[in-house]
Amino acid sequence: MYEQRMDVSDLTPTQNEEEATHVKILACIRNVPVTIGGMYKLYIIKYDDCAAVEEEIYILDDNGNENYSFWICCKKEFYK
Repeated sequence: MYEQRMDVSDLTPTQNEEEATHVKILACIRNVPVTIGGMYKLYIIKYDDCAAVEEEIYILDDNGNENYSFWICCKKEFYK
């Protein structure tokens, strides 16, 4: 995985996506550069009032790129 080792021992599973800080990838239906079973920090980019969407959530994938497609291409579990 691209990200540095992170201490995830303090994280707990959550059903609330809005309070999640991390995501665990359980499976992928597309060729997304992530590790199955890997834990990734969630990042949020916020847009101003003129944008069509208020914010987007992404992870840094195994290649070190911002990846927005994990949201629809991967089965995931959220953690806080």
